[in-house]
Amino acid sequence: MVKSTDIQKEVQSANREECYVCFRAKKNCLCGSIKPFATRMRFVILMHTKEAKKQKTGTARLAKLCLENAELLIGTDFTRDARVNALLRDPSCLPLVLYPGPEAVNFKTLGPGPLSGKTPLVFVIDGTWECARRLLSRSKNIRALPRLSFSRAYSSQFAIKKQPREHCISTIEAIYYLCKEAEEAGHENLGAQSENLMEVFKKLVDTQLNYSKGKGRRGSGVRS
Repeated sequence: MVKSTDIQKEVQSANREECYVCFRAKKNCLCGSIKPFATRMRFVILMHTKEAKKQKTGTARLAKLCLENAELLIGTDFTRDARVNALLRDPSCLPLVLYPGPEAVNFKTLGPGPLSGKTPLVFVIDGTWECARRLLSRSKNIRALPRLSFSRAYSSQFAIKKQPREHCISTIEAIYYLCKEAEEAGHENLGAQSENLMEVFKKLVDTQLNYSKGKGRRGSGVRS
């Protein structure tokens, strides 16, 4: 005889099954919406270890899946990281770190001179604001890089997550806006391809909002 508790466990187990690509529950898998595209820029997403453990479905992983010229590394100090240092030594690249600051440049102010045929190698730090600062502080090789930022301010559309500051945006939003500004400055020719970043992001937000609303109704105690 099959007990109801056993059936419940099987249902719960099925609901917890994860997609090993996007790390979301299989029932909410976003892989079917991802359309990878190539950028002239190369992206290296440095995910703080705490973020990797806490946010398995974070936007950095989705951004990496959307970008053919991207890789994701996890850690807290990349000073002696073999892969990072190999990339920094590549003479065909111009390494930059996407991070605000008084001396930060943007693609409009950067101009063609510093690039001189080189490929922009953009390091993107993924984590909470505090974790990002610590990672940058510890990673001396990344901290020494010229800073890249935006030509204007953007507001996050991450409705399910409160940003610590008005100008803070999620990793996938940051990469999206950077692609748009690079294209405006003539460094990229992506057309509508970069829109896939925001399309996937919006589906993530909508899924989480729908889940939260459903969860709220179930836990409200109100019956029809």
